[in-house]
Amino acid sequence: MADVTNLNIKIDRDLKVKADKLFSDMGMNLTTAVNVFVRQAVLERAIPFRICRNIENIEMATNIEQRRAAMQEIRDLLADVDGNNIDLDQMRAERREAKYGRVD
Repeated sequence: MADVTNLNIKIDRDLKVKADKLFSDMGMNLTTAVNVFVRQAVLERAIPFRICRNIENIEMATNIEQRRAAMQEIRDLLADVDGNNIDLDQMRAERREAKYGRVD
């Protein structure tokens, strides 16, 4: 038998009950499941599954950044208009080029 040691961890009681049921259905106990996880982590030299933040939060942050960038672009355009540094015909031509890929 391999040289073993005990590992004591704290876990939410309800989570443990659910995990015990899940792993029992898979033919193992929680100890075996933890060993599988740890062995796989050591083998891969990483946590063997993806950990990420809430996708909705990522999408919201992306939308916020896009809105901030758009607002800054508007501020920059307004500064050009206030400074009389903008040619409206040129602006229309650039907009058409961006939209259609050409200038008429």
